[in-house]
Amino acid sequence: APPFAFVSSFAPASAVFDRCSRRCPLTSAPRPANTAPARVSPSASHDLNGLTIAKPLAPLRNNLLVKLAEASEKTSGGIILAATAVEKPNYGVVAAVGPGSFFPNGTPIPMAIAAGDTVLFGKYGGNDVEYDGKKHTFVTQDDVLCTLDGGEYKVSAVRCVYDRVLVKKAKAEEKTASGLLLAASAAEVPNSGTVVAVGPGRLMENGEMEEVAVTEGDCVMYTKYGGTEMKFDNEDYIVLRLADIYAKY
Repeated sequence: APPFAFVSSFAPASAVFDRCSRRCPLTSAPRPANTAPARVSPSASHDLNGLTIAKPLAPLRNNLLVKLAEASEKTSGGIILAATAVEKPNYGVVAAVGPGSFFPNGTPIPMAIAAGDTVLFGKYGGNDVEYDGKKHTFVTQDDVLCTLDGGEYKVSAVRCVYDRVLVKKAKAEEKTASGLLLAASAAEVPNSGTVVAVGPGRLMENGEMEEVAVTEGDCVMYTKYGGTEMKFDNEDYIVLRLADIYAKY
């Protein structure tokens, strides 16, 4: 295998966005930070946690209101789960978005997510609310790991946001160098894998974009303590930030 190559590349944000399609891997083209936030519904009143409110929820800054996907009530083997064992879904459809935020120096951070996008976010983020009879959660744009094209929960639908990278994790060795079989608990999980999808890059305070200098098919080494793990079709994946990746080969 060729020697490791360390990643570092910069490009104007406009150049990176121009290479995207009309709905680029962000998933949608960034909106100016002063654009009015998307509204959930024009109806006169809404229900929020059992209370009637006169206006629809309008997220501020880089917050998103996400309508959660329905929780699975069965395991993959068909066993019905008790209500307390049903895992909260960490994806759903964006109902409304805020107008965007700013770096400390005043450079705007545009919203890369639009109302109607299906987003996947970290399992431990979010602030849950009951809104118009449905379960919703508030997350920030920074919490979003990727969008899912067509709302399908499958790896081919993943579109990474900003500098996120989706990596299929390498499998742990089940044998020692001498051929001895290892117990599952003794098999060390490697911090390497194959890149499956990449975002367009990291937006910097000067408004330029640091490109993600890895591409689909690259093998990478990454930190053991970063990223968010997930499964697609019983295969192990991890979503990392550019800063979590040490090298490619």
